Amino acid sequence: MSRLILIRHGETLWNREFRLQGTSDTELSEKGWEQAKSLAASFSGPVHKIYHSPQRRAVQFAGPLVARFKLEPEVLEELREMSFGSLEGLCYTELTGELRTAFDAWLHNPSRYKVPGGESLQMLSRRVNLAVKKMTDNLAEGNSVVAVCHGGVIRMAVVRLLNMRLTVMARLRVDPGSVTVFEKIGGVWRLVLLNDTCGLKFGD
Repeated sequence: MSRLILIRHGETLWNREFRLQGTSDTELSEKGWEQAKSLAASFSGPVHKIYHSPQRRAVQFAGPLVARFKLEPEVLEELREMSFGSLEGLCYTELTGELRTAFDAWLHNPSRYKVPGGESLQMLSRRVNLAVKKMTDNLAEGNSVVAVCHGGVIRMAVVRLLNMRLTVMARLRVDPGSVTVFEKIGGVWRLVLLNDTCGLKFGD
């Protein structure tokens, strides 16, 4: 049995303010750093490989895990967060006019619409599928890999690995610092844990 463990980075100030982050290179808040330390301390191994997104908040969150398991992490560009184009940095309450209309259309049917200047679900789907293949195609039986990345990436990975419709992605909740786990048994990936925050002392 092999495991794919997907971890969303901890809190950033933009998370706290409910701002769309996307490809914006934000950093962890003080609480986010505490979440990183807490999760690493409580994380049960073994871990054979750690991957992370190139964005700072993911790099920072992966740090304590990397130190604990004494592994050399690998950066995967495909693990970067979904681009929200011209909406990045904005709260929902700040969206007006055409931007509000575009975002509402995306929320109701994300597989048909994309935000102005942003990434479509189809584009994200292809990218996440490639990331999963890179991390798991040569994964030895019984080994576990960790990917520290982003909410949109994890939601899409769940959709892809479970052969669900793309529109389901927008209905999945993945909190900062949460852990989602897949196990591969008989050549089939099975979801065994979704959005778990039990390892966070500062999760609420």
